[in-house]
Amino acid sequence: MWLLGLYTNGGENKIGIDEFQQIFEEFYPDLSLYALKFIDDFDTCKDIVQEVLARFWEENHKLQNKNLIRPYLYKAVKNRSLNYIKRERRISRLDDILMESKIEEMETEEQDAISFLSFNSLKEDLENAINKLPEQRQKVFRLSRFERLKHKEIAAKLNISPKTVETQIYRSLSFLRDKLKHHLKD
Repeated sequence: MWLLGLYTNGGENKIGIDEFQQIFEEFYPDLSLYALKFIDDFDTCKDIVQEVLARFWEENHKLQNKNLIRPYLYKAVKNRSLNYIKRERRISRLDDILMESKIEEMETEEQDAISFLSFNSLKEDLENAINKLPEQRQKVFRLSRFERLKHKEIAAKLNISPKTVETQIYRSLSFLRDKLKHHLKD
């Protein structure tokens, strides 16, 4: 509880600018090196020490015991350094999560692009294969699969028997399976 002894509500022990400058010049280099025990970046260490000393200057009007300045400053630098490390770890974990999410998104987009290209390729190959069917078989197949007509409706529309429609659809599907088998492997 020595920290509570450092400050009081009064301002009778307030440090003047000259005394603060002397404290700054005396402690800044050592505190910066002390912060290096926790943080690998010397510029960040200097920033932390400057923040601690600035906070000390702002609060020095509450100063009660000048003998506790040194332990206070070292403790404050240690705490500020540890807080910095915690914050950086949280940011690093968040960056990792965001990076994983971005990678997954890119993989999904890549899969979507591949799927889209595969679908377009399949669609084009299907249309080419349908066009290679005999004309009557093409008509039967298109009426069945694209216009969703029943066998009896197709038979009536083309003036052929329902059994012929069934045979034509069966042969169309066999032909198309053969022509599109490279798409059907997956």
